[in-house]
Amino acid sequence: MRSESFPEFEELNWAVVHGRGVLHTGHANTFARVLATAGMVSGKESHFYMRYDDSPERDNIPMMFYTVMGNPNVDIVLHEEVEPVGEIFNAIVVMDSSMLIHPTSQRTLLFDGAKEDAVLVVNTSLSPEEVIRLVKKYSLGQEWRGKLVTLKASSYDREIAYPLLAGLLKAWKVVGIGDLVAALDSLGDGDKEETVRRVYDEVRPVDVAIGPAEAFVSRSKEGKTLLLPETKWWDLNTYRKYQKAASEAKSYSERLSAMPRWEVLAPGLIEFGPSPGEKNLGFTTSFERYFRPIVDKTKCTDCKLCHLYCPDGAINFRSIEVDLKYCTGCGICSEVCPVKAIHVTSELEASEGLKEEEISTIEKALREYGY
Repeated sequence: MRSESFPEFEELNWAVVHGRGVLHTGHANTFARVLATAGMVSGKESHFYMRYDDSPERDNIPMMFYTVMGNPNVDIVLHEEVEPVGEIFNAIVVMDSSMLIHPTSQRTLLFDGAKEDAVLVVNTSLSPEEVIRLVKKYSLGQEWRGKLVTLKASSYDREIAYPLLAGLLKAWKVVGIGDLVAALDSLGDGDKEETVRRVYDEVRPVDVAIGPAEAFVSRSKEGKTLLLPETKWWDLNTYRKYQKAASEAKSYSERLSAMPRWEVLAPGLIEFGPSPGEKNLGFTTSFERYFRPIVDKTKCTDCKLCHLYCPDGAINFRSIEVDLKYCTGCGICSEVCPVKAIHVTSELEASEGLKEEEISTIEKALREYGY
């Protein structure tokens, strides 16, 4: 839905939480549920729900939880699992800082849909200056004159939702800290009051006033509107053109405009799959990776085991190279390599040379939650 088509949506306050499937599902659900309850305590009509990316996988896949709060005197019907489009987000919460350098679960920029004065809360050990630099480089296609809150949530509580809630409310005054405490009591989480009050007292929101990266500015000026073909049904070449445009989209509305609708597909055809021997152009999977495999060619014996075991077909056979567009960072290649020629490192370290203390490993999550 577009905010310009539904101006009453401006009467609502939207918060979006970005996390990774399995690793953050419980944390994000707690965050959205408690925030919605705090909204109701404050006298607002509130609702929360979640959306995964359209991937058959769940581990590590970026996901979104939405919390929506509004004036109960304004008659707005919010249908279940609406995918909001337009500049409507007042608050963005990021539970894994490596998501700052990848597309979101909608495969768009992190700030797609955000208002100019949006509050950004990041669970990270990085400094505010480093976060701002990453946002401008990878995630910002518009002006941002809002507030940033950074905190290492696990240093306050292993349930990271509660510190992040307090950090958000310190910068976003839609709901007060008293409303949050009352919500915790009503949900049986009164023992978290000390944690949220401590975080609320200690965090220091940073005022941010920056513009988008030049790459996104020039791209938006080019325009990506595709004219609908005159043919009743799309042939393979037409489909591939739109599929490529959708895969390169930098906003959710831009991606929607390029995705084929059912009316243009030939009868009986769900969609065109990849051509024989080729990869799926419309479904790159790098957005779910926060660990990156690094191949040491001086140790590699060219045994091909990494290629054979790679579940995503992301390692070439003839020359052992990792296709980062399709690598999900599962680390299987590193485990099966007999000479240990492959090691994994975080995406932030590989891309930006940044050490991030707050990124959880899959192994830690497996041990903690038993998946």
